[in-house]
Amino acid sequence: MLVRMLLMWMLFCCLIGCSSSGPQLGTVEGSVMLDGDPLPGAVVSFRPVEGGRTAEGITDENGHFTIEFAAGAKGALLGEHEVRVTTFRERVIGDNGRVEDPGMPEKVPKKYNEESELIRTVKSGENHFDLELTSS
Repeated sequence: MLVRMLLMWMLFCCLIGCSSSGPQLGTVEGSVMLDGDPLPGAVVSFRPVEGGRTAEGITDENGHFTIEFAAGAKGALLGEHEVRVTTFRERVIGDNGRVEDPGMPEKVPKKYNEESELIRTVKSGENHFDLELTSS
């Protein structure tokens, strides 16, 4: 009886694991340049045009980014995306009244974030997007 219950439990677990195929993602990486210089510390967001979860990444000191859909899941949903780039970070004041994070002003024009004109299509497999932005 115990063996049968154990076998049924294992079968149940296998069926649950096999049926939970997640969304189709394409890996996304690239770089962000602003006026020809790498843009470190910028948040790069891929928002699906047809709706769905936004995927994000943060640029390193060389302007390179890798997009993550969720913790441990690299990439973005397949299809067209509005791409937004922002450097703005709010100032954080701790409970003691001291500034814990001075924040960061926005360096990127609205046409690349709030009013983004950037559209990229994520395909199955690897995707590389270099974003050449201008401050004017």
